Amino acid sequence: MAAIMDVPRGIAALIAFAFGACVGSFVNVVAYRLPRGISIVAPRSFCPNCKNAIPFWANIPIFAYLGLRGRCAVCGASIPFRYFLIELALASAAAYLYLNFAPLDALARYLLCAGLFIAALIDYDWRVIPNVITFPGIPTGMLAAWWVMPEVGWKSSIAGIVIGAGFLFVTGEAYLRIRGREGVGMGDVWLLGMVGAFLGLPGALFTLFAGSIIGTIGAIAVAVSGEHLQPLHEPLPGTIAEVMASAAPDEEASRFLQTEIPFGPFLALAAGIFALFQPALIDWYAR
Repeated sequence: MAAIMDVPRGIAALIAFAFGACVGSFVNVVAYRLPRGISIVAPRSFCPNCKNAIPFWANIPIFAYLGLRGRCAVCGASIPFRYFLIELALASAAAYLYLNFAPLDALARYLLCAGLFIAALIDYDWRVIPNVITFPGIPTGMLAAWWVMPEVGWKSSIAGIVIGAGFLFVTGEAYLRIRGREGVGMGDVWLLGMVGAFLGLPGALFTLFAGSIIGTIGAIAVAVSGEHLQPLHEPLPGTIAEVMASAAPDEEASRFLQTEIPFGPFLALAAGIFALFQPALIDWYAR
């Protein structure tokens, strides 16, 4: 342990960056495989286009994408740029958290960020936020808030879950009764519950407020462009996405759900901002 503490701060930050890049690569795998019902353990990483296994050297986070210029090493098909962005974002987040928070506090916040990325990516692609991400995340966040995040604490964690998720649930139910269609999915409710568990009541309220503002801006941008944001994938039989899609009450509601802008990515973005910059945001608000 003493040897680890003796590592120069800059070198340790680089190690955190490399670790974060690897986690980012894993997040991409989970976000791709989970909705499709594919094991996240096996088979090894493969190209979505040609289905061939990716060579080890071509699977090095960040650098492989740059070296191959965003193309598969086997078939030459284009690899989505977001894969690179996610690896870079989570690598940068890991280094930043290491430099600005206590080790276990930083680890808890990073775990939340990884979960937020998975939820946001799946919600964007499939209009689904899997409970397998948020349900374990809520008790994990409560434990982290009580044990390694003293500035949050267990009381604020519980308040964040109950008030944050509860408010979003009540708002969604009111919208459903008034407009006759779903405005807030339960996936969003549980996602905000997970955020509240990790970041407490201030984090839940900030996420709800900032996420709503960012989401409104996004909705206006889509409306002005005249485009309809469609899911990137149709639900596959026997998968999480197929089960959720089949729960639509009628054809009209189903069409609405397929064209709506998912709220999850905006909540995830706002929560990520608070997780990284909580001390600065609290200080700014207190002034």
